[in-house]
Amino acid sequence: MKLAASYFGNRIPRHVARDMAELRARGFDRVVHTFSESDAAYYHKTMREIVRISQDCGLEVLLDPWGVGRVFGGEAYSQWLLEEPDLFQRGPSGRLLGGSCLNHPALLPRLHAWIDAAAGTGASWIFWDEPHWTFPGPLNPGSEICVCDHCRRRMSELTPGTDLARAGREEIARLRARGVRDLLEELTRYAAAQGLRSSLCLLPHGLMDQPPLDWDEIAAWEHVHEFGTDPYWQAFGVATPEERRAFLKVHAGEAMRTCRQAGIPAMLWVQAFKIPAAREEDLVAGARELLRYAPETVALWGFEACAHMSAIACERPESVWNALIRVFREEAPDGAR
Repeated sequence: MKLAASYFGNRIPRHVARDMAELRARGFDRVVHTFSESDAAYYHKTMREIVRISQDCGLEVLLDPWGVGRVFGGEAYSQWLLEEPDLFQRGPSGRLLGGSCLNHPALLPRLHAWIDAAAGTGASWIFWDEPHWTFPGPLNPGSEICVCDHCRRRMSELTPGTDLARAGREEIARLRARGVRDLLEELTRYAAAQGLRSSLCLLPHGLMDQPPLDWDEIAAWEHVHEFGTDPYWQAFGVATPEERRAFLKVHAGEAMRTCRQAGIPAMLWVQAFKIPAAREEDLVAGARELLRYAPETVALWGFEACAHMSAIACERPESVWNALIRVFREEAPDGAR
């Protein structure tokens, strides 16, 4: 079993070098470097150096489109939405919903350019992190869906004669799922053409008001080389040990079944952010349970339990970080270390 961690918030190569050496010394095999719009625009040469430093330490490098277009996970803002406001999703109320419309034709050329920039860093992989429509929350308090002209046109193509304003729940879910699916299929194809492998992380089924996706179909695509999910039971409100075990069985178990059927490796993520001290034991118990699913890679979000990012840091980051490393590098069965 390989061990990975995400890494973000530092673009000073000498400090990155120290941290990458520390990761390798503690038994990590892979690192997911975030690669935001800002990184692509202002830190491209620096990121090339960071990728090289990581590889020289013996770490396999994946790049994450962190907050890019606000259609992937991450605490990063999008310049694209300022440069081209028409990209915004638009709700029935007229509200801008805080992220790019996945059906907007101008989004794909920008993502192609991002892939070109990622390929230019020397990384081997793209980590497609939680592709999504805008979540319910401060940017979408009414849980609205996008009804822009591009979504209306796409609805008429998928279901001739159906107006999006009068579409039923199932038709809307199909439209939104198709937007994610078609975008991902094209991105993985284009990435492969640039010599990059694709690792996909899809949100657990049925959460964050996202449409259902066919994991089996997506994992079987020619240019998907790794598949997984992030069953963050604490982040998703799972409170008891019984609920935790059931949650992991549904989401981690389904991801593993999908990967075995597709014949590709699995990556499962463990929450190492926003963990209160009172729930550290629950985190460690769940980490041990996750080991039973035997994914090819277990990944921690993020480096040193996000101690450097106050908004998502664990209450006792050093304790969380050390405990998770113990589980995955010292307590794992011999064949999984």
